[in-house]
Amino acid sequence: MRYILTILACVALISCASDEGVRHRDDGRPRTKATERTPAPVAEQQEAEREAALARRAELPTGILDIDITNVVGDNLPSRVDLMSFGDDITVSVEVPRGVLETPKPIGNYRAYVHVYDEGVPVLVEVEDIEIRESRPTHLLVNLLEGAGGVMPLRSFDSDGDLALDRVEIKMGTDPYDAGSIPGRVEIFHDTRVLNDATQWYRGELQAYSHYGVGTESVAGLVRRAERAGLDFLAITDRNTLAATRDPDFHSDRLVLLPGMEWGTDEMGVALVYGPRTKPDPPSNMRAAQAECIRVQAQGGVWIIAHPTFPTKPWQWGLSFVNGVQVWFRDWRGAPPMSLEHLGEPAKERHNGRLVHSIAAAAAAVNHGELSANAQSNLFYDYELVRGLMACAVGGSGSGSSGVPLGRPITYIHARELSVEGLLEGLRLGRTYVSRDVDGPKLLFGADVLSNGTIDVGIGGVIPLNVEVTLEVMVHNAVGKKLQVIKNGRPIRTIPINARDTGIRFKRFPTSDAAYRVRVIDSADPNARGFGPIEVHALSSPIYARDITRDLLMLNPNFDPEQSWVRIQSEGMMDLDPDLPEHMPPAQVPRW
Repeated sequence: MRYILTILACVALISCASDEGVRHRDDGRPRTKATERTPAPVAEQQEAEREAALARRAELPTGILDIDITNVVGDNLPSRVDLMSFGDDITVSVEVPRGVLETPKPIGNYRAYVHVYDEGVPVLVEVEDIEIRESRPTHLLVNLLEGAGGVMPLRSFDSDGDLALDRVEIKMGTDPYDAGSIPGRVEIFHDTRVLNDATQWYRGELQAYSHYGVGTESVAGLVRRAERAGLDFLAITDRNTLAATRDPDFHSDRLVLLPGMEWGTDEMGVALVYGPRTKPDPPSNMRAAQAECIRVQAQGGVWIIAHPTFPTKPWQWGLSFVNGVQVWFRDWRGAPPMSLEHLGEPAKERHNGRLVHSIAAAAAAVNHGELSANAQSNLFYDYELVRGLMACAVGGSGSGSSGVPLGRPITYIHARELSVEGLLEGLRLGRTYVSRDVDGPKLLFGADVLSNGTIDVGIGGVIPLNVEVTLEVMVHNAVGKKLQVIKNGRPIRTIPINARDTGIRFKRFPTSDAAYRVRVIDSADPNARGFGPIEVHALSSPIYARDITRDLLMLNPNFDPEQSWVRIQSEGMMDLDPDLPEHMPPAQVPRW
């Protein structure tokens, strides 16, 4: 059940472009070239070389490129053409908003990758080799059959969800059933080793920087520091580069190294991308960004919005189908919230006088200083959950040196095994919670749907509507603090934690969609610097209430609750008064 619903809600799709692939030896370590070891200054040098090559190309004589993109019924199709020069391997994009365009281009031989916009997302529909000459126009003509009849949309002709039509993949020799195999993009292969085959909670760091980005440490130094901290996994997320994953020292026998990167810009905000099997294209515009989000997920990767309400880089991409939101970055009360002045005009769009986008609603909901940026990120997350998002909550330290400890805050992922694929699956299925550090509170949160005294649904799972459900929460190591249960962003239960292991049990009868999650809080020290009156010590991803039918459950004949839900102990639970309708019908337990 939860596999179906969570995957439907998070939509899985793919990857992005890379100039260099990563392949692995038998021991799981990547084969790399010596030049791939160089840190950020060399990346800047490579960008300077690219700019110099573009300048040289601009000095060449030009010819006319005549572009005409239509379907078989004669409609002009808004398109984008990526021209890859065979002379210097540099690709330049040409927008063709009306489907037809005459444009001057430097002479030379090119490979043209033609993308048609399908509901705003660019889909690769043709690849042609062309020569632009000075003497006469070069015609790039595409007459598209797929999607023209209106019965089947264009993307139904893309079997693996990588936004490249099957016909084009067959023509170019890539695999139309493998989202990591895409024309013009080099496939990345991840470490397949399993370091622990136990299904359990694993803890680690999802945002750190090496010297390939803004950090000061080598990859080796960062990995060793994560090992000493007792982490189970580490993601190095340098901005818009996977260089750290190509470093020979990107290897450990003690913890899983999640291949990842930070994608985006300070102006528009950034995302954390994990497990892409082709390098994501650099950030450019909304349509291309949505395509990258879709492709990463098609490849089995994960796309998470990073610290969405921090004033220095507020989230303004507005993408659909993300897998998660980073609701806790560094100290909970450390950063001030953003305001509407930090957002561009598109993000502040209004309808009938009301703000349309969650990011703007979160910005307008508090006065400066009332909440921290992390508390405001939680507002954004709750607004999105109410609107139907099913995505996990994560944290990150953003450590780039030994002066910023790893795992503060720390993210827990419930995974079937300690491996790259196991952790990515846990993130996609929403099985996460965040604690302040390795010694912070531990959470267990589940639901008894069948009223048989056992936990059927865990964090990230789904409970049915119109059925009496018992929710159970257990907190470890949070004496003196408070446990809070939240429904759709509003607290519905708050109790003191008086023992090292404290639990609550209470009933609900959900009649409409809802997101339930829990957190551990206490009052902030009035003498401590920071923003907001509350200190948070742990918080969870939601359990969702949705309209579930017997037929939906039967769609997955291989469903195994032992593998997909979190089992928790019920010792030490205290029963609370049920919060149920006054005239509740008898329990409607599905007989599946």
